[in-house]
Amino acid sequence: MKKMKLYVLMAAFMPTMAMGEEVCDTTFTVNNQQIVVDQTDGKTKVHVFDIDGNELKKLSETQFVDGQEIEKVYVTSPFIPQQFGKRRRSLSSHYPTFYLGYSMLPGSIMGGGNSEMHSRNSKSWEWGITLTSLCLGLSDSWALTSAVSWGKVHHHFQDNFVLTTNEGKTTMTQLEGETVKKSYISYWVFRIPLMLEWQRRMRHSDMFFAIGPSLEFRYGDHSRYYIGKQKTTISDDVNLNPVGLNVEARAGYGAFLLYVRTAVTPLLNTGNAPKCFPFSIGAGIRL
Repeated sequence: MKKMKLYVLMAAFMPTMAMGEEVCDTTFTVNNQQIVVDQTDGKTKVHVFDIDGNELKKLSETQFVDGQEIEKVYVTSPFIPQQFGKRRRSLSSHYPTFYLGYSMLPGSIMGGGNSEMHSRNSKSWEWGITLTSLCLGLSDSWALTSAVSWGKVHHHFQDNFVLTTNEGKTTMTQLEGETVKKSYISYWVFRIPLMLEWQRRMRHSDMFFAIGPSLEFRYGDHSRYYIGKQKTTISDDVNLNPVGLNVEARAGYGAFLLYVRTAVTPLLNTGNAPKCFPFSIGAGIRL
């Protein structure tokens, strides 16, 4: 009878013993930091606490379940993901804080001259600044980047030619009996690129190359010319296409970069204006 009671008592304590085997916490201290290894239901987790008992922030966590590794990823920004997966270092976008370059008006995509526009390419230029940028890491060296830039473009003409708009039609007109000091059209632009970028750390700076499309929004167009010191605005509407699509590329090292951009859509409404496709090449500085 006593043996029977003993067997019953042992059977009653067996579930408790089994639960005690499933949960196992091990705590030890290294450099004033408390490390807790927690094993529950076959899963192993590690937590680290400072000297005051505050748990340190986790950048990533690895669990081991039945011999297979499962990795969880933590994103540092709640709005813009900066990276996914493990990485030796965080990638970043490489857009110029300020850029300056030549802006030409060929008659076709990446074409040469354009006799219809009488462009003065050596005097045509653009400048701009990058307002914001972001980077989405794809691997250790590749990222998808984007930005918002704002700038101004000037296209100059030669041989007394000015761009005029009459009754909705925009044409190049040569002024007779006058000596035009300079003639140009200008407009403001917001540009949003989406680029695939390769980058690699070389010594203390990044070497990078990027290529991709960009969408630009144009406004505030004017056609003007100078005779001596007198400026004349001949038109505030040159049939400018308000939205344009480009392909552009950047390459650089550290704070310096070069860029090239070509439009794949015309600058002006070709139904009412000459055909031209902006082509730009220039340099930028990152601060």
